[in-house]
Amino acid sequence: MGHDHTSRFDFRHAALMGTLIALAGTSTNAHDDDIRKILDNLPPVYGDIWTQGMSTQRGGIYASSNITLLAQIPLNNFPGLPSTLAGNDCWGYVSPSGREYAIMGLEGGYGFVEITNPTSPVVIDTIPGPISLWHDVKVLGNYAYGVSEGGSGIQIMDLSDIDNGNVTLVRNWTSGGYSTSHNIVVNEDAGTMWVVGTNIGNGGLIHIDLSNPELPSLDGGWTEMYVHDAQVVTWQGGALDGREIAFVASGFSLGYSQTGLRIVDVTDPNNTQTLATLFYPNAGYAHQVWLSDDRKYLYLNDELDEGETVSVTTTRVINVEDPANPFLVGTYTTGLAAIDHNLYTRDGLVYQANYRSGLRVFDALDPVNPVEIAFFDTFPGSDAPEFNGAWSNYPFFPSGNVLISDIERGLFIVRIDAQHRPMAISTIGSPITEIDPAGGQILSAQTFTRDGAVVDTVSLMLDTGSGFTPMPMTSNGNNTYSVTLPIITCDSDVRYYFTASTTDGFTATFPADAPANAFAANVISSTTQIFADNFESNTGWTVSGSVSDGAWERGIPAGGGGRGDPASDFDGSGRCYLTDNVEGNSDVDGGTTILTSPAMDASSGNTTLIYALWYSNNIGVIDDSMSVELSNNNGSSWTTIDTLGPESQGGGWNQYAFDIDTIFPNPSNQVRVRFVVSDLFEGSVVEAGVDQVLLVERSCEDVQVGCNQADLAEPFGQLNFFDISTFLTIFSANEPAADINGDGVYNFFDISDFLNIFSAGCP
Repeated sequence: MGHDHTSRFDFRHAALMGTLIALAGTSTNAHDDDIRKILDNLPPVYGDIWTQGMSTQRGGIYASSNITLLAQIPLNNFPGLPSTLAGNDCWGYVSPSGREYAIMGLEGGYGFVEITNPTSPVVIDTIPGPISLWHDVKVLGNYAYGVSEGGSGIQIMDLSDIDNGNVTLVRNWTSGGYSTSHNIVVNEDAGTMWVVGTNIGNGGLIHIDLSNPELPSLDGGWTEMYVHDAQVVTWQGGALDGREIAFVASGFSLGYSQTGLRIVDVTDPNNTQTLATLFYPNAGYAHQVWLSDDRKYLYLNDELDEGETVSVTTTRVINVEDPANPFLVGTYTTGLAAIDHNLYTRDGLVYQANYRSGLRVFDALDPVNPVEIAFFDTFPGSDAPEFNGAWSNYPFFPSGNVLISDIERGLFIVRIDAQHRPMAISTIGSPITEIDPAGGQILSAQTFTRDGAVVDTVSLMLDTGSGFTPMPMTSNGNNTYSVTLPIITCDSDVRYYFTASTTDGFTATFPADAPANAFAANVISSTTQIFADNFESNTGWTVSGSVSDGAWERGIPAGGGGRGDPASDFDGSGRCYLTDNVEGNSDVDGGTTILTSPAMDASSGNTTLIYALWYSNNIGVIDDSMSVELSNNNGSSWTTIDTLGPESQGGGWNQYAFDIDTIFPNPSNQVRVRFVVSDLFEGSVVEAGVDQVLLVERSCEDVQVGCNQADLAEPFGQLNFFDISTFLTIFSANEPAADINGDGVYNFFDISDFLNIFSAGCP
């Protein structure tokens, strides 16, 4: 393992640089992820086939948890191809006899491996293809269909005799000028096939008619913009029942609209209908999507946000129960820096190839908050956000064995040893970040169970400064639970998390890694707006800078949401500040434009600056960026508090908040904020927006507490009928303040203790 291929790699590196130059000059194919893959390319790691049980070292060099390596087939073990210097995609096939086969994408074609006995894999055959880092393959019936950005159209491969060791290339099919694809998509529900990222049809989602599976034909498609990848399914239920629906990771090619999710009715490929468009915060490049088992949620991986707009692997979770009205419900992460890539779902688990951090397996019992339960890292020694390591995976074999395709190290066959969790818990709604010192706020959580698990206890773990203390939560039915927060000292820093246990002793927490990581909240009694501007009138903002076109201006968005422009303002009032508010192809060009606020009075302290931003940069040249700067001396000097770019966002309004006290220890009455947008190089399309700027003062007043546990109602300091009435009310509701003896049970002993305290009176 690890033979020297330096001279061959140097020659290939020169060829790849030629490819890079060609891509940079081609508007349809010049995608940032393509270019970065080429720049990050490393030599292959060759060696012999390794299987479990061999005495030679192999499995132990790969970090893992709850996954067993069964076999590894390095790239050099696929003979008869023009190049085996890199791996890429993978897929699987089960023959009519039930034997299982892996299909491995390689730089020079495809390799076919029988893995029926996963610890004794057999390379069956190879099919040569164009030399390219990109090959993608899917299976329909007894045919494998492969595509590449290197040409050859669709390679149609007959698998009907694979049990006898034969795979036949039927033909390399091209038609109507079509020759290259980034990816291929199949809808197994309907037996339909699509190609995406092609050299025709705007790079869109092109339908391939398979009436003759060996001789396809082009048949329409959705061609509004470039499509990087998609999942197409036949929808079940509701108004779209029986319709063929495409969930599309799209946009952000040179000259095209911003990246995001598009949902399209493609039932009639020649009359497609876009049902919805969804943009999300901190977008870099929407790469691939896959639905949950029940098709209520969609998981979207973004290939260019890690290392740019986010610091850890970040996968979006989108509610698509109504495909015409999708909405973002959350994100999940491994906590590592690696780039998330191809993911698939099966039986409540999410299998995700994350480049340098390898295969990551998540339990999606709570589909909005998947929890990592297993991993196998195919790239030892680094989790950096670079394009090496695990490209894809295939988890759909009846045996349960899983494939991992690795760019440098070839094909891995693994077994998942992790068990499904019987229970999960999460908050209902967003975690609170502000707590009323008077108490009374209600926090709610929900539990999820499988395989007959029975919930025993559910608690809020609350730390007000003396460590976490359990507060039992009351069942509301329907697997939801609530608790009422007590009186807490004002201006405290509070931490909290939720925990639940089953009758057989399993415990779950939310967040999943609590208490190491818990939610944080500030205890404040009220907020007051010192400054508020929705830009419906001119309040004294100034515009300066050096742009040749695209300066800041106040108005109603005119761009209609195309080419990086917002379609509307943030708060719905109508107006906002925009760069180059002109319908058409205008944007920021030739310099910097600066929007500066009037002076704001933050001298009272405890102030928070809040604002909404829109920023779109379709290429991400390093000097084409947006920054937010703050001054404490009326603009004499400036401190940068936030920077967007390069590749920071593909549009979408996002709200930000900064505590001025943490930036300036003694904030003045001459605080200004300015928004700086630059486009210094040709090629990138830069657009920005600002709306709803607020300066908010936080105030805190401790609540008067009674003289003892029985003093529950005003006027505090004396005990009367109102205290008894309040106790009976909270006792009936099982609120924590009624648990006088603190044993978590509401019964006669609490009543007895309350009466004893009440009878003793105030000191």
